[in-house]
Amino acid sequence: MTRTRVTHWLTPLFVILAIVVCLVPFAHRAHAGSSDSQTKKAAAARTAKGAAQATSKAVSQGAVQSPPVPSKGAPSAPSASSSAQPAAPGSEQPGTTGDAAEPGAASPNAAAEPVEATAEMAGKTSPEEPDLTSIPTGGGLPVMVNVAVSVIEIQSFDDVKGEFDATTDLRLRWSDPRLRYRATGIASKYMEYRGKAAEAQLEKLWVPNVDIANRTETSGYVGHRLRVFADGRVETMLRATSHYKIDVNVQNFPFDTQSLKQTLIVRDQTTDEVVLRFDKDDEEFSRAASSVQLESWKIGDVDLDADLASGWNGDRYSRVMASLIVTRFPSTGLTTIFIPLLASLLIPLLALWMNRTTPEGFEVEAFELANVGIGGLFSVIALSYAVSSAYGSIAGSDNTVTRLFALNYATLAIALGVVVLLFRCNLVLRYFGPYVHEQVFKFVLWALPLLTLGTSVAFVFIAAC
Repeated sequence: MTRTRVTHWLTPLFVILAIVVCLVPFAHRAHAGSSDSQTKKAAAARTAKGAAQATSKAVSQGAVQSPPVPSKGAPSAPSASSSAQPAAPGSEQPGTTGDAAEPGAASPNAAAEPVEATAEMAGKTSPEEPDLTSIPTGGGLPVMVNVAVSVIEIQSFDDVKGEFDATTDLRLRWSDPRLRYRATGIASKYMEYRGKAAEAQLEKLWVPNVDIANRTETSGYVGHRLRVFADGRVETMLRATSHYKIDVNVQNFPFDTQSLKQTLIVRDQTTDEVVLRFDKDDEEFSRAASSVQLESWKIGDVDLDADLASGWNGDRYSRVMASLIVTRFPSTGLTTIFIPLLASLLIPLLALWMNRTTPEGFEVEAFELANVGIGGLFSVIALSYAVSSAYGSIAGSDNTVTRLFALNYATLAIALGVVVLLFRCNLVLRYFGPYVHEQVFKFVLWALPLLTLGTSVAFVFIAAC
């Protein structure tokens, strides 16, 4: 009875254990399948996220093409999920499931279609073109502008008014990094524009506002040339015939040297923004053409000199002077000025040399010698008026000519004093006797001419040296 009862309870227990043992493999397989599915789904999600980020970055850079935009009424392209075929059981690739293809993968047909929105998107994302008319700051400030001037022709030079007309080539060079380009296939390594084409291009670029301060007017031909080099260097050339005003220094006339100057100055931009300068290449470019000629003047070199000009509120503006050095031929004023001046010096000396001492006084009457001296005075006055009319710059400054005129007046004054005191009044004869009277007359007769001629020669040598 007892054994039967125990067997009765053990039989169901063994049945339950057998069922549990049979179900355990199926539960383990189901759990393993669930974990594998979750792992594959997570990997697929990560792959889709990475592909989306890469596509977004490429589109923002204009490097990839966006999918085509279907027109109205046209059938849309099949999506990636609908175009992919179901995978056979057991043939899934890593990162995919048996139900759908990998997220983000486009079909071959969709990838081969033309893209209409690419250019539009690229236009939105590309940067705007820079303003080339503003001052270039890519190389730092101030912008260094090289200046050079070549003289082609001198039409005229009026040293009395201080004016001249000349045809010159003004060259400016600077660097603008915004204008760099690839010079592949360009043999000359620069782009060149001439005439109207150059003027049109210059309106689109930044050009230093360089003005010629002493230029009064521009006449005749005006030509432009522009060169833009591959490394961003810019070179402009301006040929113009203009009228200039200068200061004339006639202190050493007729051995003077004049500077036919062009004063180039930067307008509206201080030395913090633009600085004018020149180097060896500019000095070699700055010269006078071999065909340049100027009557009565010898053509020399072109000299460059840089300094600063003062402005409001302590501002400084860069300035460069380009000067053509010309030297006057001394023979220019020889016949018109110096020969008459030296001849007028002889008039008071003749008033002395025409007389002779006697025991009673002098042989020639004093009033006759005085008339000679007064006539010489009027001749010097007339000559001075003629020179002042023809050479206004000479009459108003300290130079050799004005010094010789002063010497003429001094000699005439001394000669008239000798005539009155020595010849007319006989003061030396009256107070010191005939011997001293004769010796004094001989001294004056030779000392005054030597002193006068020696002084005039000294004036001329000072001017020549």
